[in-house]
Amino acid sequence: MIKIERSFTPIKLTPNFVTLKTAEFIATGNNVWNVSWLKESLKELSLKKCAYCECDISEESKYMEVEHFEDKDRYQRKVLLWDNLLPSCKRCNGHKSTHDVIAEPIVNPFRHNPKDYFYLKVYRLKPKNTMARISIDLLDLNDTERLVVPRFKIGNSLLKTVEIALEKLQTYEDKPTPINTTKLVSTVEGILLECQKNKIYSATCATVLHTDEDYIQLKKRMTELTLWNRDLDKLHTNSLELILDN
Repeated sequence: MIKIERSFTPIKLTPNFVTLKTAEFIATGNNVWNVSWLKESLKELSLKKCAYCECDISEESKYMEVEHFEDKDRYQRKVLLWDNLLPSCKRCNGHKSTHDVIAEPIVNPFRHNPKDYFYLKVYRLKPKNTMARISIDLLDLNDTERLVVPRFKIGNSLLKTVEIALEKLQTYEDKPTPINTTKLVSTVEGILLECQKNKIYSATCATVLHTDEDYIQLKKRMTELTLWNRDLDKLHTNSLELILDN
């Protein structure tokens, strides 16, 4: 889970639309939120990822749903309140169901910074406080097959690529040619791109990378050799914002 910014409101979500459709929902129970432009706007906010588990909700098998943070049946007048809507995969939305977040709060990535609530240990989310514990249990954020295994696979792949980068660094040190420079920098850039907000499981990738001794040594040596450029540094800095540590 990463912090998400609610940077815009859909043009079509006018006060008049909200008033009319909210009244329709209260009177009929119709799915007034199930409109393509609203769903696409939520996808854009979360970079096409589930706000809770960071899986790719653009994949047909994951199926994106409009999640009402404050339950729509209990808090009917918030059914189209923009600040109450999140993009969620079907599984996370189903787990949360009608849970009352007012009576028993959980982490909302639009309001809270997940790094203040969770840390990562052996590819499992661990709670820093009660709200985090409830969030993990309610949303099943450590589901082995659905989340822990994918986190492990992507994290392990990242570490293997760091090892490849170290080999390319050695090749460069043995023969500092322009082509070896390009190969090394390109590989490191690819590693860091996997740790950016728009990538699935980016919090896992960033955490794994920045706690890896090989990566730390790789960056240190490339900096000493003046190979660590501004683009790499920007990607590195951006990824630091996502890490889930103690």
